[in-house]
Amino acid sequence: MGAWGTGIFDNDTTCDVRDDFFEFLEEGLSVQEATQQVLDTHLEEFEEEDLEVISWVYTGLAAAQLEKNVLQEEIRVKAIDLINQGADLELWAESGEDEDYEERKKVLSELRSKLEATNT
Repeated sequence: MGAWGTGIFDNDTTCDVRDDFFEFLEEGLSVQEATQQVLDTHLEEFEEEDLEVISWVYTGLAAAQLEKNVLQEEIRVKAIDLINQGADLELWAESGEDEDYEERKKVLSELRSKLEATNT
């Protein structure tokens, strides 16, 4: 996984999740079907303990659904829960770059606020 910034879509995983979700929708799948395809594709190789990657999948999917105005409640709730757990902040804490860690925290907080403000 490569990350080049602190934004939601500044890593390979979240970009792939967003691109796949949009592609499935363009192929005519329903939001539910596209979501399930994304989850099946991107979560199958990871264990439940790998919260960092799981967080990238759900935050990327939630942000992509927000972009399309099709946010599903279960995705919204799971993304908020993972953000609240700090599931993807470990990478940023390990980097030793306090500025990047704080910026990523801010980005996730902003996404959480958008998700909390959205009633599906």
